[in-house]
Amino acid sequence: MLMTIAPDNLKNLLDKLARDRLLVAPSMEDGVTRLKPVHSAAEIAFDYSNTATSIKDFLFPQSEDLLRFVTDGTLSIEEIKPERAQVAFGLRPCDLASVALMDKVLLGGEFSDAHYQTRRNNTLLIGLACENPADTCFCTTYGYNPGWAGAADVMLYKDGDKYLAEALTDKGRELVGGPGEGLFKPADEAAGEAVKKAYAEKDVPFGKEVDVQGIDKILDGFFYDQYWDDISKKCIGCGTCTYVCPTCHCFLLTDEARGGQGLRFRCWDSCMFANYTKMASGANPRPTKKERVRQRFMHKLNYYPNRYGGSYLCTGCGRCVAMCPVGLHIAGVIKDVKGVKAHA
Repeated sequence: MLMTIAPDNLKNLLDKLARDRLLVAPSMEDGVTRLKPVHSAAEIAFDYSNTATSIKDFLFPQSEDLLRFVTDGTLSIEEIKPERAQVAFGLRPCDLASVALMDKVLLGGEFSDAHYQTRRNNTLLIGLACENPADTCFCTTYGYNPGWAGAADVMLYKDGDKYLAEALTDKGRELVGGPGEGLFKPADEAAGEAVKKAYAEKDVPFGKEVDVQGIDKILDGFFYDQYWDDISKKCIGCGTCTYVCPTCHCFLLTDEARGGQGLRFRCWDSCMFANYTKMASGANPRPTKKERVRQRFMHKLNYYPNRYGGSYLCTGCGRCVAMCPVGLHIAGVIKDVKGVKAHA
């Protein structure tokens, strides 16, 4: 069922949620809009293209303690569970798509990631459709669009002086019937569907420039191409692309102990770093930038779709386009590879 909610009522709802949950929302700081914890709706930026950081930071944190251990004659281990409930507001369709892609990796295989699963269970995702996609956005390349709801529990669409709202999951419906009771009003279904359609058909100019169709098959025979040697010379190995990407999930797992007690924790790592695959013997299967650059783009555009049934490990959020200091990003690689193939 489609509903509407007035901006003031939406702010009241977010204030109510912030009282007993961690509220994560877009907030402007030093001229940059980031997804970050806020205390009230007064801190939220409602007018923005996209956030510089993504929901990954709160479902798969940059660093987290996994367990603590004590050795006092015997080994005692205690798991550290992420139990706090959280609400993520204002997620754009590209980030909602990233959650679905990360779910396949961390929850969909033979083994699931218990910490990620707990955070997913404890997190309410409120999406917000894009009114003005940025020049670096290319979500439509992958079949998404500015109104795509994806993994959202509740999806919002700005519609004049109000928001159109749709509860898509049990968690979303619990929000509407619980904290949001009385704040949402029934919407005209036909008018609401027209609003959704208008968002789905919004123009994303950069998305038209990037044609991803068939790139996975082209890359099947591209592993040894000279192209990787050529573009790797441009990369400076900073890892910015992997840290701002909402779907990169490489991590380092380590134990730190002092005396008879210690912690096991994990933190983000990057396939772009020279030491990421380096072994204790000193051997490294990716010894140069060429292998590391190739790994990043092959993973996104070939390995992931081959393993998980067609979806690419990119949502067209445009963060790597905007942030890479040397302009080496996935949209450019797609165009390059298809161009090399066309002229082969």
